[in-house]
Amino acid sequence: MGCSRPPVECKHEFSASRSEAALDTGRIPPVNPHKLTPVKSFRFRLLLLATFLLVFPFFLRRRPRVERRITILAPPSAIFPLLNDLRNWPLWSAWGEGEEMRLAYGETVSGVGAEQRWQGRRMEGVMRILKSETDERIDYEVEINDGAYQIVGRIDLQPDGACTRLVWKCAWDRAENPYRRYFDLLLRWMIRRDFARGLANLKALVERAEAPEETFT
Repeated sequence: MGCSRPPVECKHEFSASRSEAALDTGRIPPVNPHKLTPVKSFRFRLLLLATFLLVFPFFLRRRPRVERRITILAPPSAIFPLLNDLRNWPLWSAWGEGEEMRLAYGETVSGVGAEQRWQGRRMEGVMRILKSETDERIDYEVEINDGAYQIVGRIDLQPDGACTRLVWKCAWDRAENPYRRYFDLLLRWMIRRDFARGLANLKALVERAEAPEETFT
């Protein structure tokens, strides 16, 4: 007895016949637009990223600013001298922390007109107190790298019972070149970090000095 094999369909011929039929009728099989090859998908995402980076700087705020707050268990009178006398700033400020800084002071070191000059490995500048109200606030300005950046700042002391709430803020004009505003973002991040560290150092310094001494009997 002979064993006959069942007919075997040829997928290639079947596929070819479908393609030829589609060509004969003038109809081309639809292509799924959502099915992108890995290369095309990468290029598309890269194009989106490039577009975002080109457009984003135009929507940044006109005047970058930073603000930080902290509450210290001490009256304003215990805090104000550490702010008003620029010689006390190195005791708590985080500006230039971890970097060797050279500091110099003008003839006036506290109150209006006080001036501190500093120089580090990457930047140099000068800080001046513009306004001083005892136990209430100080206003200051900072010039970095011969005026390339000018920052104005203010520290408010707000009494709150046995505590004092400090509000430290600053602002500067944004760069005219839209793409230099990326440096504004970096500067904003650096200042926010330094403000937070500086206020934490100031809180620890003041509260340690205000803490009652323990007596042993």
